[in-house]
Amino acid sequence: MPRKAVLSGGRKDEIIRAATEMFFQSGFEATSVRMITDKVGGEIGMFYHYFKSKEDLFDQVVERFFRDFEAKCREMISGCRTPEEFVDAFLPLYQAAMGQYGRIEGGMHWSIRYAMHAKTIDALVPVLSEQLEKMDVSSPLPKELLARQLVYGASATIHSAAFETMKDEEQRSYLKKFIQTILSQ
Repeated sequence: MPRKAVLSGGRKDEIIRAATEMFFQSGFEATSVRMITDKVGGEIGMFYHYFKSKEDLFDQVVERFFRDFEAKCREMISGCRTPEEFVDAFLPLYQAAMGQYGRIEGGMHWSIRYAMHAKTIDALVPVLSEQLEKMDVSSPLPKELLARQLVYGASATIHSAAFETMKDEEQRSYLKKFIQTILSQ
């Protein structure tokens, strides 16, 4: 008998919220379906009413995480009118996202961590693309391509050993120069 469609909300959202918290605290591997159902006061059958597997739940947790992350990005950089303002908004946002992402690494295979990092960066591209349009950036490159260059270049810079040794003000200054260089092409 096929499963009936399950609407969002209610117990399903409660399970997703509990699983998110547990995945962030203990990692994917160390969190069991039983632990999640115990946290929400439910039974295993209830879990499988909403999700095919723990992996299915994890996919939904990740989807929600990135949907919320993209919305937060949009909100935080929507008022930026210059590369300087963008860096001042982007740097703490990116660092906070990477810090939050780092909390769920426990027990995760490197390939999943890599995919999560790439997905975090990809979530920034459409937001930055829209922001480049708002800032009326003049470039022969399509805004989406320019946004990818900025996000991937900023990510590589932020994760470099040399960048980590810089003081906060040096980091911001360096990123501003990097962004201005990319935007002036």
